[in-house]
Amino acid sequence: MKTVDIVERIEGEAKLNCTWENGLISDARIDFLNFRGFEYILENKSPLDALIYTPRICGICGQAHLKATVDALENVYENIGEKLEITPKAKLLREIGLNIEIIDSHIKWFYMFILPDIVKLETEDLGIYEPIKGKRWLEATKVASETIKSLAIIGGQWPHTSYMIPGGVMSDPTLLELTTMSNYLDGTIKFFENSISGVSIDKYLSFSKYENIEDLRGDLKYFSDLSLKYELTKYGKSYSQFISLGENTIFKKGRFKNKLINGIDYTKIVESEKNTFTIEDDNSEDKHTWAKSVLYKDEFYESGPLSRAMISNNKFIRSIYTKYEDSIYTRVFARINEVALLLIETKKLISKIDISQESFLEPKIDLKKLDGVYGESAIEATRGSLFHKVSINEGKIFSYNIITPSVWNLGPKYNNKFGVAQNAIIGAPSIDISKLILRSFDVCSVCTTH
Repeated sequence: MKTVDIVERIEGEAKLNCTWENGLISDARIDFLNFRGFEYILENKSPLDALIYTPRICGICGQAHLKATVDALENVYENIGEKLEITPKAKLLREIGLNIEIIDSHIKWFYMFILPDIVKLETEDLGIYEPIKGKRWLEATKVASETIKSLAIIGGQWPHTSYMIPGGVMSDPTLLELTTMSNYLDGTIKFFENSISGVSIDKYLSFSKYENIEDLRGDLKYFSDLSLKYELTKYGKSYSQFISLGENTIFKKGRFKNKLINGIDYTKIVESEKNTFTIEDDNSEDKHTWAKSVLYKDEFYESGPLSRAMISNNKFIRSIYTKYEDSIYTRVFARINEVALLLIETKKLISKIDISQESFLEPKIDLKKLDGVYGESAIEATRGSLFHKVSINEGKIFSYNIITPSVWNLGPKYNNKFGVAQNAIIGAPSIDISKLILRSFDVCSVCTTH
């Protein structure tokens, strides 16, 4: 038997094709059918134009695309022996902006995209989690909006900010503005303590073993109880291979395959279009999605918060993983765990800003005067690792390649190997569970089909 279902309430939509045997999914295909074409749009544009275009790839993670773009353009300078000087102030403002975007997105994802579906396993009356009108849903929406205001202070707007440029940032916050940003984050910390965890954030961050879950009192404990009751600890397991291409003050670079391996060789990343629609060919019947497959050393790796926790050796998440592996349950905990980590770290980063420093140091060479050069970058975005590579010929963009986290996680099979999410869905006993597995990766259709 075969079924086809539309997966909604994601960034965009996806089509889930399932084959069933004996009441379980034996094969799964995830189709992303809305092509965007940003890589083609960028061709022959001025290199700096990418700072305007790429943040518009996604309405949720535009900050990440901006950071990846500016890092790639600065890598161009490094590759020609003209490495730019970036002040500590500019570096801090960049990391702070990206952190805030991740915090905002994780909160929205938990309350709007996955928790309501988990509560539905228990009852049709969602109560305080009811979309649009439930008390907690409204509180989460408000706190997410307040959180993102702190990004708008340094970015000028949100979404689609473009305040990062090669050489620094176009932002010069005052002490009052930095204090205001910190105050917004204090409100988010209070929400985390009162509603998400039910314990102080300091106590939460002291957790180092699975048994500490019993100390939780908030919505995270409710999620845990429901997950155990409906065996979400059993579903969503894939290859247990993790990758993190970028790093910052709390995330580390590396991959995990049976053991932690530090360091990444970007030349080992390979994309395949075997099952991907293209604008150049006749699109044979093997092609069914605009998503590409991406592999590292010919193997699929999961990217995202769980990967970052495994590679950065977060003891609490590692202890949950030891018990329940790469399940829905572990994946959700890893994502919410990042909210606490990033809130405290971002407040520390704000306190380190020296407003007397320059925000921007102008490059000595104009990118429009360069020919036959390239730059690449990798950062950690909300959903996982984001890779950008730009080639410049005669002062214009010759090619621009983007590999998003959703391509790592949600791309189609390669030869006889299932993609990460495909593999995780196989064995699911119902469409509801299969959709929860997909949601555990925080699906973004528009990034997948950029």
